[in-house]
Amino acid sequence: MEREYELTGEQKKAYAENEADLSNFETQMRNIQGTANSRLAAANLRFDPDAPYCYQCPCEQFKGPQHSCARPTCGHSRLRHNGFI
Repeated sequence: MEREYELTGEQKKAYAENEADLSNFETQMRNIQGTANSRLAAANLRFDPDAPYCYQCPCEQFKGPQHSCARPTCGHSRLRHNGFI
């Protein structure tokens, strides 16, 4: 059974605005990732939609729970790796 919350109008509005902003962000990220994947594929670099690779360097050791790459030479955030969205 789903829990029901009693929210004020202001609280409902805040959640609705957050949802709209996050939906827009997800759409933008999907478009950016699609472009990044196309560039990598055109350059004959790996393009496996299920692999956790970086869009900015050739690392292959991204670890989701740590929100960073396990390879010290990468240092790119979770947003910079395939599979974030």
